[in-house]
Amino acid sequence: MTLVRAATPSDAAEIVHLGALMYKAVGAAPTPMWAVDSTKLVAERIGDDLIGMVIDAPEGGLACCGLVNVAPRLPRPGMLAHHMGYVQWVSTSAQHQYKGYARAVMDALLEETDKRGIEVVELHASPQGRRMYEDLGFFVKDDNVAMTQLRKRKGPQ
Repeated sequence: MTLVRAATPSDAAEIVHLGALMYKAVGAAPTPMWAVDSTKLVAERIGDDLIGMVIDAPEGGLACCGLVNVAPRLPRPGMLAHHMGYVQWVSTSAQHQYKGYARAVMDALLEETDKRGIEVVELHASPQGRRMYEDLGFFVKDDNVAMTQLRKRKGPQ
């Protein structure tokens, strides 16, 4: 049986390390400054508006982690919740992949969102993770187009 536990602030650095591996796998280039800032934010927010679930690696550190950002949201027609969840950083270290760890972490994250009454959970999936998310009931919306705009930061870069 895979032992999933709630993440604590002391897991923040290892969670960010696994997050960096996920970002690298999809072509992003995490920087040391990103890691410092992210570690601080994860440690501050975990257990509050950031849900974290992890699996400890037998050799030390974490084998797998997943996070859900919880954010306020106006209710949608047919949905009453005033919060939504965004799944972020589901990542498994290379030596622990294909053991069902990401699925176990996702099951635990979704169980926690259910306990909090969160009715809408969104995510972006990598091609490798898409099937697992579809098996969990996630679907590609076709009623609108998700769009993003990246804004330049004001002030010192």
